[in-house]
Amino acid sequence: MKHTIIDNRTEINRLEAENARLKAEVERLTKAGDAMANVLCFCLGLSGEEPRFVKDWNAAKEGKSQP
Repeated sequence: MKHTIIDNRTEINRLEAENARLKAEVERLTKAGDAMANVLCFCLGLSGEEPRFVKDWNAAKEGKSQP
């Protein structure tokens, strides 16, 4: 039984580390996506109403389905 507990704890630690790595990757990619959307708006000279691609990007970040 002790061996099983140790194996389970090892697996939990591995999964927690993987989860932390994935969360960090999502954060990095989200920041990159935000920066790209801002650069596109700037380069295209878009101001005022939010362009469709920004609306779609924000919906994707929030996990909402897109039309």
